[in-house]
Amino acid sequence: MTIFRIASHLEKFGHDVSFLIQNPRVHKTSAEAKQSINKHFQSFSGTVELFEGLTPDASGDALIATDRFTCYPVNAMERFIRKFYFVQDFEPAFYPAGTEALLTEATYHFDFDCLCAGDWLHKRMSKDFGRWSMSWPLAYDAKVYNLGSAHHKRHPARIALYARYVTPRRAVELAFMALEILHKRGVEFEVDFFGWNLGKLDLAFPYRDRGILNGEELAQLYREATIGVVFSVTNHSLVNKEMMACGLPVIDLDLDTVRTIFPEDTMAFAKPTPQGIADTMERLLKNCQERDRLRQEGLSHVSGYSWEKSARMIEAAIRERVQQAVERGDRQW
Repeated sequence: MTIFRIASHLEKFGHDVSFLIQNPRVHKTSAEAKQSINKHFQSFSGTVELFEGLTPDASGDALIATDRFTCYPVNAMERFIRKFYFVQDFEPAFYPAGTEALLTEATYHFDFDCLCAGDWLHKRMSKDFGRWSMSWPLAYDAKVYNLGSAHHKRHPARIALYARYVTPRRAVELAFMALEILHKRGVEFEVDFFGWNLGKLDLAFPYRDRGILNGEELAQLYREATIGVVFSVTNHSLVNKEMMACGLPVIDLDLDTVRTIFPEDTMAFAKPTPQGIADTMERLLKNCQERDRLRQEGLSHVSGYSWEKSARMIEAAIRERVQQAVERGDRQW
């Protein structure tokens, strides 16, 4: 979604944008892929090209890789003034130590300029890998994620928990163990699991399996819940900011990836153990004053974010690096 959102903004700013989709698994034609982009993600009027095997015969000012798989064809394509890497996460951590992790880390040594989602990635790309790098913040859609009706009342003990267990970096198992501990302590609560369909669960506490929700449904959940729980062991999640924009106090893990982005008083930082998470959940469920403080600080923190601002930062970085390459005479075609 973030890739398509930024591309849509770049189009609105007056740039010609094209998507090159490597090794397509779902769509058989470019028209089908473009229809999916417009139906399920963001409005886009540029060209879409599917390819596998040979790299496309494309040219332009800027060529942007969007994950480690696309880095290899981007590295092979020469008819662009400057190449970029749209870095949204530290992808070597997606794999156990071995071939996949090493091939992924190798992409950070390619001669790409890094457009990083947040300061933690920016620092890693610049300090650890010597890349030219900049930071832009993950944002949220204020038309969807907001406080809603002033007459809305929150549930006294309802946890909204991002449960996309198929992505290991979400550490969903830690949250499940923490909930079991919380229940054994005699704390009363109910849970709304969202982000993936879990099916029937053998749990001793009340829950709802909400599955994959759209933006409006998520915002409604965030306005009704007592606390929100979302983990990301690599780069931070934008779900945090969407929750905060709806006035929901947030719990995330006490990791450098999170603390680099969020100031002390904007969320509750839980020790990354089942007991530590349970302790933080229990404290927030029982302490309405702390929830109110986190709600206000969270709202204040996210008030200045917008996708248009982030897209403008990315646009400025691309312009700067392309112009510098032209002035140096680095044009390859």
